Amino acid sequence: MNRAGVIFCVASIALSLALVMALMPSAMVPASVAADAATCKTLEDDIEVELSGVLEGVSMYDLLSHYLENPPTLQAGAAARVRQFGGC
Repeated sequence: MNRAGVIFCVASIALSLALVMALMPSAMVPASVAADAATCKTLEDDIEVELSGVLEGVSMYDLLSHYLENPPTLQAGAAARVRQFGGC
């Protein structure tokens, strides 16, 4: 490899590391948020999700309980939806 190629590679790596070091603090979350995210949530916990429209004011516990008790079903005579997996 010639001298210009080595200089380009070293400069590219140095610039990439400098960019990562400069942007890393802005990507970090506070320690309290990370500790809260590491704990498991149960339905009894107050999980806050803002819903609008007809579901405004309905708790997540009620929504999940209703879904588990009344799972969605196919309508009579309706064909199953065709789903494409992968690709465009």
